[in-house]
Amino acid sequence: MKKKNSHENLILEYAYLSDLYGDAIETGNHKKANKAYDELMAVYQQIKAQGALTSDAFHELLSAPSMGTRLWAATHYLVISHEESKKVLTALGEVSNSLLAVSAKMTLDEWKKGNLIL
Repeated sequence: MKKKNSHENLILEYAYLSDLYGDAIETGNHKKANKAYDELMAVYQQIKAQGALTSDAFHELLSAPSMGTRLWAATHYLVISHEESKKVLTALGEVSNSLLAVSAKMTLDEWKKGNLIL
């Protein structure tokens, strides 16, 4: 069995934490969401520092089954490909009865205004 390298392990952790975050937001568990967010941002900084945002493994997160993972991956991928990210965020923003959809819309609005620091 092939051993995963460091950035692949970080991306797996990112996927797990972003999914956990999404589930917590949708169920109204803000304490769990805040904890997942803090851990997710720490993992994101490591991925970014390793230059792994441009990896195929990170790119695949844009089509992950989890809305939370797609939301965060598309947000963080805006600096790599804003067109591709906007498509993902726009699609997420069209999901009815979802707090993550609201977040996707807000993310796009803030990106267009130049207010996001990624």
